Amino acid sequence: MELIVFTNNGQTYHFKGVENFRPTTTGFSFEYVGVATGVKRAAMFNNTSAAGYALRETEA
Repeated sequence: MELIVFTNNGQTYHFKGVENFRPTTTGFSFEYVGVATGVKRAAMFNNTSAAGYALRETEA
């Protein structure tokens, strides 16, 4: 899955290889593999910092 996060301060973050995307009571969380490091990480954004997001299913 591919995820783009739009923040309230105008920044955009692009994540590839997203797994376990979950809306939470305060925002959303997911896991991804860092492109530069190859390390699997967990991330969380809250609704006060994220203006929105876009998800796209990718071929395995």
